[in-house]
Amino acid sequence: MATRRRILLRDGYACQSCGIVRMDNEVDHRVPLDLGGSNDDDNLQTLCGGPDGCHTRKSKAEAKDRAGK
Repeated sequence: MATRRRILLRDGYACQSCGIVRMDNEVDHRVPLDLGGSNDDDNLQTLCGGPDGCHTRKSKAEAKDRAGK
């Protein structure tokens, strides 16, 4: 929880993809852990959530990549 709060504060609660500012934005890995990413602050970013949010779109794209589609 401390890491999430630190990243949200660092990014000003603004999505690093589209710029929307919301209190319920997500903290996400730039490079996923399974692809060699880390939990270091420089690999974490704020993305907007929700069904049409940047976090959801990124997660769907990563899932397709993993499935080889």
